[in-house]
Amino acid sequence: MKQESAEKKQTLDDKYVSRLITKDAEFTIYMKKLKNPVYILEKLYELRQNKQLSDDEKNEEVKKIMAEYMR
Repeated sequence: MKQESAEKKQTLDDKYVSRLITKDAEFTIYMKKLKNPVYILEKLYELRQNKQLSDDEKNEEVKKIMAEYMR
């Protein structure tokens, strides 16, 4: 049991691990030398929860988020 918690702690302290926890899901992403994909997930999740925007407005926001990430 101690070995599992030590491995988990080591993994979470790694700079190539990103975590996103929402009320619906938990994401753990292991990456190497990429921009942080959790950034996209967070932004898209916030956008999805925004009830004030229409679908067309959300589509435009998604395009902006993706363009920013791909730079």
